[in-house]
Amino acid sequence: MNLRDWRWYAAYGLVIGLVVLGVWRLLAPWGYDPGFLLGFLLTQGAAVLVGFVMHEGLHLWAALTQGVSAGSVKAGWFRFWVLEPVEVGTYRRIVLAPLMLPVLVGLLLAVVAPVRLALSAALLWLLGSADDLADWVRLWGVSGAVTNRPGEGLRLEAKR
Repeated sequence: MNLRDWRWYAAYGLVIGLVVLGVWRLLAPWGYDPGFLLGFLLTQGAAVLVGFVMHEGLHLWAALTQGVSAGSVKAGWFRFWVLEPVEVGTYRRIVLAPLMLPVLVGLLLAVVAPVRLALSAALLWLLGSADDLADWVRLWGVSGAVTNRPGEGLRLEAKR
């Protein structure tokens, strides 16, 4: 049974909408200062490359520390898949692991940059976890085992 229904799409849309609104409000005081915007875009471009690896690596780390076998998961540059059925509670812990990245990046950037810039960067990094948050919300109150395979998405597996 595919688990992407109205709750998944509502959570996904809400996260994206709040992040876009938050970044817009945080960057508005700088207006259209070309120097600031160029620096911001270059910094975010470099951070995205590192962020993808860190994000998927944290999924992999969380899966392995939760006792999931290495052959049951696959991590790539942009996606993390659970190929064999995993308990819902375990999967929910796996998808929450990368949420520490936006907080960490925001705190580290706040040391060297204005707080508004640090908050906006943390919000942009949160966009990478929008689907993970939607998965977490969708699995609230669900029991059993789930997979997240390429081309199939999040699925509840039948008891064998």
